[in-house]
Amino acid sequence: MYFYIFAYWHSAQFKKRVGGPIKVYELATNLTQMGHKVFLFIPKIGYPERQTSANVCAVPLIDLPLLRFISFQIMACLMALISLVQKGRPDVFYVRIMWSFLPMLLAKFFSIPVILEVNDSPHRGYDNIIHSVKRRFVHLTDRISYRLSDHVLPVTQKIASDLHHIDDLSWKRMTVFQSGANTDLFRPLRKSLCCQSLGLDCKKKYVGFIGTFFRHQGIDILIDSAPEIIEACPDVLFLLVGDGPQRKTWENRANQMDLQDRFIFTGHIAYKDVPCYCGVMNVCVSPLLQEARESSAVKIFDYLACGKPVVLSDISDTGKQFLASEAVLLVKPEDPAELAQAIITLLRNTKRRESMGQRGRGFVVSRYDRKKLAGDISQLCLDITNRRRSLE
Repeated sequence: MYFYIFAYWHSAQFKKRVGGPIKVYELATNLTQMGHKVFLFIPKIGYPERQTSANVCAVPLIDLPLLRFISFQIMACLMALISLVQKGRPDVFYVRIMWSFLPMLLAKFFSIPVILEVNDSPHRGYDNIIHSVKRRFVHLTDRISYRLSDHVLPVTQKIASDLHHIDDLSWKRMTVFQSGANTDLFRPLRKSLCCQSLGLDCKKKYVGFIGTFFRHQGIDILIDSAPEIIEACPDVLFLLVGDGPQRKTWENRANQMDLQDRFIFTGHIAYKDVPCYCGVMNVCVSPLLQEARESSAVKIFDYLACGKPVVLSDISDTGKQFLASEAVLLVKPEDPAELAQAIITLLRNTKRRESMGQRGRGFVVSRYDRKKLAGDISQLCLDITNRRRSLE
């Protein structure tokens, strides 16, 4: 098959650096490795050409507030139109939701099916928009996008339910597709070798977090739980891998609590090196705040793929979707004492950690490997294009 994939993202921290929506890059790569022809339309920042074996159409944009988003939409569709005329009509437009229906309009003009990925809770996004006019405009844009799409892929069941009950989207036009993990890259590694590689003390126990440092990640709750964990397990350290707007705030919080010797903030780490850091961790955490509501739990899939037990805030369906793995402990969100007790329980029980890790790895490999998910998407797209052709 022949795919056009559209994905918008912008992050000042990744300008002139490799990084960005790894899931999209890996989808494009996996589809290409399956023999499909893929063109990926993505902003010209962060060296996108280096991150996938698919054909990359790096879209130039005017790098100013508001204009960067508008200019990307216009230029992406213009480049897609030129490519379409010069290189032939693709079988499918695959669009990662981006507050625009321009790709859908282009697809409709050429009678090309559209698959729309909803990778986060849109209604949580609306709540974060302060200006009511902008909030209504964005919601209306999304609703038009849903109507112009042949099929929608929400990443969780709760998001699918919201789209059905709030946006009147038919269940028949939706399939839940979890984010999954690259299980070739994220795999169990020997802690001693990882510690040696990173210059860390292998005799210590590590409680770890991997992700972008946004407020809703709840690292302040982890910091507040640290004294109780340290009292029970004096050899524990906290390894926080990543960067983001809350990093300085959380570093200051740890310093104010005289915990600077217990918390290691690594800063931005290259994607390919993240599994080594995960290999150091005895317990992985995601202490999400209640305000996080529904989102794609990418880091949880990565933790489990690395064979690590996980302590996770029990919010909406984000936590409950992992219960079948038997590798996750759910705790009340924003409760440092309960978070501390769950972490202590795992730190004190090596056999339980190992057993949970093995089950978690098997859970992700069997159900949520990204190569498997790419195959499922490929089959879905084939079914949709065949149905459309049969009706023409």
